[in-house]
Amino acid sequence: MRLNQRSWGELAADKRAATLAKVPEAWRLRTTQHHSTFHLQILDQDEIAITSQNTTQTASTIEAGHLTAVQVTTAFCKRAAIAHQINNCLHEIFFDQAVERAKQLDAYFAQHKKPCGPLHGVPVSLKDQFHVKDIDTTMGYVGWIGSNLGIKHPEQSHSVESQITTELLGLGAVLYCKTSLPQTLLFGETKNNIIGETLNPHNQNLSCGGSSGGEGALQALGGSTLGVGTDIGGSVRIPAAFNGIFSIKPTPERVSYREVANTNPGQNTYRSTVGFLNTSLDGLELILRSILSTEPWLRDPAVVPIPFRNQIVDDFLSRAERDGTAKTTDKPLKLGILWTDGQVRPHPPVTRGLQMVVDAVKEAGHKVLRLSCSVYSLDVALHYIR
Repeated sequence: MRLNQRSWGELAADKRAATLAKVPEAWRLRTTQHHSTFHLQILDQDEIAITSQNTTQTASTIEAGHLTAVQVTTAFCKRAAIAHQINNCLHEIFFDQAVERAKQLDAYFAQHKKPCGPLHGVPVSLKDQFHVKDIDTTMGYVGWIGSNLGIKHPEQSHSVESQITTELLGLGAVLYCKTSLPQTLLFGETKNNIIGETLNPHNQNLSCGGSSGGEGALQALGGSTLGVGTDIGGSVRIPAAFNGIFSIKPTPERVSYREVANTNPGQNTYRSTVGFLNTSLDGLELILRSILSTEPWLRDPAVVPIPFRNQIVDDFLSRAERDGTAKTTDKPLKLGILWTDGQVRPHPPVTRGLQMVVDAVKEAGHKVLRLSCSVYSLDVALHYIR
């Protein structure tokens, strides 16, 4: 009998209240003002300017000594707090720990006159699959409240840390919140029994996407410029498309998945991979370059030991002018398009969007190849693309 056990609804309500209580009183919204002007209530002009920068600008500004890590962290914590009150996008808030971390980074900068790494003082938000010591990882499960990885033993609870979390801290990043996702993942929307649903900030009649939907929504509201998610079939790419930001899904085993919570651990037929979301393309390059600079394969043998290969980037960039048009003296870029798998076609708006990309690429002087789903023809097409 479970007469004394509280219902899941009560547990979820308590968790929501506890999370909201971590928002300082001075950062609480007083009205239901539309989100397009929400920042005027709490953020000052300096904080608006800070949170309007992209990741590379933030890193450069801190490195130059024009901003402190505390200034940047405080501004993003405030804006993330506002974003959550508007659009219900955070699972975990640890702003106090973030500010303390930022103070330590500022002390390091003052002593050494240089940043401790390429992400020194840069706030990074995490999808609620990544473990941070002393912070819950519920992954949307009511049964995981009060633990991370579902571990509730007093000697083990909250002691697990994902490898990429360790790497981010080593690079100088400031971690300050964990974002919403759908319970069980593997879903193109963001809804669970703890916080309910996260909607699209641009139009709350629409979805923010999933499963890294909280990341997309938070960035769309200016509460983050750099987030870490996961992806199998679109879980960083769908939120990026829905929220007007950028993302990259690296090849599986390119970045460490070690000690990351998942719905179906051990499923290796079609691997989930750590991916990144950012408000700029330059930010995606910065985070991938930075993570690979730590040589994650030395700590996780599943990671392929390949560093960031700048010569490949330079080779591709050399084949196009700064405006994107093909250089007449070099071979043009080639883009392969898989329009259908032979069974299912994309929705008409998606097909139309792909056609717009194809037309623009051709107009710029590059080549486009139509990919077929058969193994043989796909292999041949990829050979010619290379």
